Amino acid sequence: MTADISFGVDFGTTNTVVMRADRHGSVSAVPLEKSGETTTGVHPSVLAFEPVEVAGRTQIDYETGHKAIELAAEFPDDVRYIQSFKSHVASAAFKHTNIFTKRFSFSDLMVSFFKNTTLLKAIEAAQGEKEIVLGRPVTFYGPFPDEALALARYRDAFDRLGLKNVRIALEPVGGAFSYFRALQESVTVLIADFGGGTSDFLITRFNHTPDAIQADPIAHAGIGIAGDSFDYRIIQNVLLKHLGSESECIVNGKTLPVPRKYYTSFSKWHLLTSLRTPVSLRELDEIKRSSTEPDQIQNLIDVIEMNRGLACFQAVSKAKAKLSSQDTADLSIDLGNVKVTETLNRSAFEDWIAPDLAQISHTVESLLQQADMPPARIDRVFMTGGSSLIPAVRKIFTDTFGTDQVVSGDEFGSVAQGLALLGLAPDIDRWTS
Repeated sequence: MTADISFGVDFGTTNTVVMRADRHGSVSAVPLEKSGETTTGVHPSVLAFEPVEVAGRTQIDYETGHKAIELAAEFPDDVRYIQSFKSHVASAAFKHTNIFTKRFSFSDLMVSFFKNTTLLKAIEAAQGEKEIVLGRPVTFYGPFPDEALALARYRDAFDRLGLKNVRIALEPVGGAFSYFRALQESVTVLIADFGGGTSDFLITRFNHTPDAIQADPIAHAGIGIAGDSFDYRIIQNVLLKHLGSESECIVNGKTLPVPRKYYTSFSKWHLLTSLRTPVSLRELDEIKRSSTEPDQIQNLIDVIEMNRGLACFQAVSKAKAKLSSQDTADLSIDLGNVKVTETLNRSAFEDWIAPDLAQISHTVESLLQQADMPPARIDRVFMTGGSSLIPAVRKIFTDTFGTDQVVSGDEFGSVAQGLALLGLAPDIDRWTS
């Protein structure tokens, strides 16, 4: 039986979007902020935990989304900020994280996140038969991703939320479904979905029938390079030199570079916050004493001690977004004792991300080989996700398939909208698990 109402849940590394669709053709975003202050439907996939005193006892309170970002920015020393936690879903090494006095598994974090949104209330208020379709990447993030573990964690979290019959579908399928349902022709499509942690690619044949759209997946591929990777390239080339990345120190009588772990930790927020320990800070203080650039090492210590990582990541992400539509962008970051102000150049940025672009291009080439299809047999390329707006990323596809063949969807809402529409499709079982 076809559902009356469907909810598409695009749980992303950076942002989460939920769309609601009904069989009368109405599709709308579900504003996830409980306060109702943000109506765009784009809810940052972050949590901020803080200890609070209630009746003489310490409890853990938390916020999600924009409220979490505001809380972490205002009280950096008192808040545990969790960002990009989706990156851990397929990691068998990630068992739990300790937040103040409580231990959180991945499912605990996911349940906490969605409980603090309007999702459950919106689903409960909907009348009629309902479907909930949750998106998943083609390839999960990490060096040794365990797909079965990731899917089990997703289902466990949604079971605990009271949504026991959730369906799971590939995110890039959702990304294109809303666009191609409006076409009146059958087409072979390459879908490119660029998220925060992964970039996913899928070749599918969309066939129009008198009753519905049929789609036959042909081949898929994914890579753990996406928006977060591009942010880190800016950090590597602009910020880290102010934090002593090019300096040396004396270790056991030998002059050596400062240990790289302090700089690779800037690739992910959770890695940077893990350095805020007495052991790491003592080691950095020792490094500073023998460093060729002690002031720069002190800048690094300040960033870690003062929890300035969030401000760094926000400034870098904002500047990167501007480079998608401008040749230059100003980057300004307050490190405490020093303020970094530089003008970024798009051509330099493209040089920095060239190794990442090459891997994306290779993944697309491998996908075509897997499907046994030359580029000429692809009728359309559908691009979605924030990084699809980067001109150098788009150029990979226009050079390979032609400018006229490349189309774009809403960089934030396409996936959730398509997932919601999938929930109403008569052949939903072919698309979901």
